[in-house]
Amino acid sequence: MNDIGVMVDLETMSTDSNAAICSIGAVKFSIQEGVLDTFYCTVDAADCKANGLHISADTVRWWSKQPREVLEMLRKDNLPLREALTKFSHWYGTKPLPTWGCGAGFDNVIMDNAYKACGMNRPWTPWMDRCYRTMKEIIQMPFDERSGSYHNALDDAMYQTQHLLKILKS
Repeated sequence: MNDIGVMVDLETMSTDSNAAICSIGAVKFSIQEGVLDTFYCTVDAADCKANGLHISADTVRWWSKQPREVLEMLRKDNLPLREALTKFSHWYGTKPLPTWGCGAGFDNVIMDNAYKACGMNRPWTPWMDRCYRTMKEIIQMPFDERSGSYHNALDDAMYQTQHLLKILKS
C-alpha cells in the first residue's frame, strides 16, 4: 500500500452522484507521519448548477435545519466550480495517490462528475479510489476523539483521516 494518501470530504446540495458541491475539504496524509497538508474551499452552488450539477429540494431543507455557524462557513468566500477544482488539483499535485472518500458512491464520484462537468480531469486515476466507509465497517475500531464542526468538509476529512490512520496502523 502507498504510504501517502488523500482523504476527501464534500458538503453538497444533493445526494446524487452529480451533486452541486458547497465545500471541499481534503487531507494529505502519510501512514508513518500522519497529516501532511490540508485543503479547504467553499464552492458557489449556483455556479455548480449552471455547470449542470444537481440541487435537491430535500437537501436544501436539510441544510436549513443545520447550525447557523455551519451555514455561515458555506457562504464565505465561495469560488466558481472550475476555480475550486483547479485549486484542488494544484494542491493535490500531479502524482495520483490513493484517494479516500466516505462512501463508494459519494465524495470521489461527485468530484469526478464535477471535473467532467467542467471538462477537466480529476488528479487521481480510477484505480486509486478508496472507500473510508467500507474500511470502517469492515474493521470496526472505536474512535471518538471528534474535534471540529460536523458538516465542515475539512473537519470531517480530518476526523476521517485520523480514524483511518488508527485502522491502518492496527
